[in-house]
Amino acid sequence: MTKRSLWLLPLAATLILTGCSGSDNADPVTTESSPAPSQKQDQTSGKSLSADQVKDVVTKLVGEDSSAQILDNEVMKPQLENAKTMEGSNGIKPEECAKQQEKYTVTDLTGTVAASATVQGDSTGKVIQIFSITDAQTRKNISEALKLSDIEGCESISVSVSGQEVNTDRQILDLDSTADQALTMATQMKVGADEYLNSVAVQALEGNSFVLVTFSSGTVEAPLLAGEAMKLADQAFAEIKSLQ
Repeated sequence: MTKRSLWLLPLAATLILTGCSGSDNADPVTTESSPAPSQKQDQTSGKSLSADQVKDVVTKLVGEDSSAQILDNEVMKPQLENAKTMEGSNGIKPEECAKQQEKYTVTDLTGTVAASATVQGDSTGKVIQIFSITDAQTRKNISEALKLSDIEGCESISVSVSGQEVNTDRQILDLDSTADQALTMATQMKVGADEYLNSVAVQALEGNSFVLVTFSSGTVEAPLLAGEAMKLADQAFAEIKSLQ
């Protein structure tokens, strides 16, 4: 499996892998403990956005990048329906880590209005997903999933991606976010004999808006990816607030 094919994982797989994406260097992550995710006062304020507004936010975030592929809510709907039936622990080993992943993974995001963009660069790929939540239970499920604060014992796992088992090292990163709740996960996937894919996923919730930004690279290390991903997530919330 190539790095480039992993950058373009289908939405359903991306949602399941959100809890395991990125790493901060070319060596396996060996931290003994993980910092807690950013948690602010839980709020439910902020009206939901329309399909056109959500797409506008995604479009502004990618700017003039000609490589961007943007999916609007109409295209996203069937993908979200497919993701709904998938197991959050799909293909994860060992078993105790699969159980943890199942507990802290939300695969049902059908109670949202959504848009996404994939940008494929020469050395870095990024996926931006904006969800405007229309269902109270969906918001509650996301909020609970973002409370994951410790993956001790599950820093190193294997995961099935497109039918292929990939060894993965994970770490929760402690980054400040403007959102009510945020969880940043760094992962390093082995994609060849001596090749690794570094990836960082920022998941953030504020009011009725859920933002997921994933940066992946075979050459750029996680700290740089994490800073750029969080900056883009914060920018997304600023754009959302301007429309509410």
